Amino acid sequence: MLSRRTTMLAVLATLALPTLAAAQSTEPSERPISMEDARRIATENGVARIEEIKFDDGQWKVEGRDSLGSEIEIKLRASDGAIMKLERERPASAKAGN
Repeated sequence: MLSRRTTMLAVLATLALPTLAAAQSTEPSERPISMEDARRIATENGVARIEEIKFDDGQWKVEGRDSLGSEIEIKLRASDGAIMKLERERPASAKAGN
């Protein structure tokens, strides 16, 4: 017959296993950002009108225009929404004046 101490250790080890397995997981804990999140981030960074949005190779690519008509391209890392690239091209009419 098992001693009381051995039984108690076995019960504690059984209870601790799921916690240890979860702590050692190598899979990402968060899902990639959604298309709606990508739209929101683009809007927060000056895109007034989205013309194209697509997901490719772990990134969201958003193309559109700001409130003055300048073209904007934003690339977002899908894992956390970080901006990897932000380019703004002013219209030819704005360039002519400078």
